[in-house]
Amino acid sequence: MRRKLAASLIFIASLAIAVAPAPAESISTKVIAVIDGDTLKIQLNESKEKVILYGIDCPEIGQDYGAQAKKFTDDKCYGKVVTIEQRGLDKNGRIIGVVTLPDGTNLNQELVRQGLAWWSDKYAPKDETLKKLHQEAKTAKRGLWVASNPIPPWIFRNGQRGVQGTVLTK
Repeated sequence: MRRKLAASLIFIASLAIAVAPAPAESISTKVIAVIDGDTLKIQLNESKEKVILYGIDCPEIGQDYGAQAKKFTDDKCYGKVVTIEQRGLDKNGRIIGVVTLPDGTNLNQELVRQGLAWWSDKYAPKDETLKKLHQEAKTAKRGLWVASNPIPPWIFRNGQRGVQGTVLTK
């Protein structure tokens, strides 16, 4: 009886391990360039890779607060070793990740907190922390939220620069 029970427990445990989601891969590497507020270039072994920050979207360089977002990111991580928790690859093969700075700060969250990025409810709909930080920055009128209705970068990128956008805060 004990053998059957032990075998059953081992079988159940092996099933639990087989269906458990794999932990996100983390890498520590040096940031060799900051392309814009939410895009980095890193040295990964012998290659240079681009990293897109997970769950956020910073204003483009030609937009209000685009240069500030880039400068913020540059000041925080250029030339430094950061940890990147990989969340996958985008359609262009770029790493999508959460960046932790040498002091332990989550760069993705900090950009949203400072009002230098939008929380992406499309790509990170269940990220309650980013959602909360987005709402707090908007309420406090920090950064890009000084404007009454800032143009989201996804509208700006599509050539609709004169269009006013509305960001829902579900």
